[in-house]
Amino acid sequence: MTQRRRRARRGDRGLVTVELTVVAPLLLWWLMLIVQYGLWWHAKQVADAAAAEAADVAQTLDGTAADGQEAALGFLAESGNLTGISVSVDRGTDIVAVEVQGNAPQLIPGWDWGVTARSQAPIERPIPQAER
Repeated sequence: MTQRRRRARRGDRGLVTVELTVVAPLLLWWLMLIVQYGLWWHAKQVADAAAAEAADVAQTLDGTAADGQEAALGFLAESGNLTGISVSVDRGTDIVAVEVQGNAPQLIPGWDWGVTARSQAPIERPIPQAER
């Protein structure tokens, strides 16, 4: 009976190595996925801030759509996190609408890590003193 136990114990040798070769790549993939999500989330925050910046500049009384687009592109150039950037500013009669699109840094290939941010703001209008 003791020989059986010895044989059974010897049969488990190397099992940890096999388990590690299966589990280690999965663990590394999950870690990369977590970091990729962080990169995407940061890129989304940068795009949101750039859209808000463009709306703030374009909504002023003497602001234009070109001013808003320039402000967004300047903000994005300083942050340096997005690639394939597209900024659209539409300054209507009452509302400024901004859309910023771009791609987050890609750590895991094969998935689209694009971000889109939109912002709207009313165009500032002076109110005469008598109407206040």
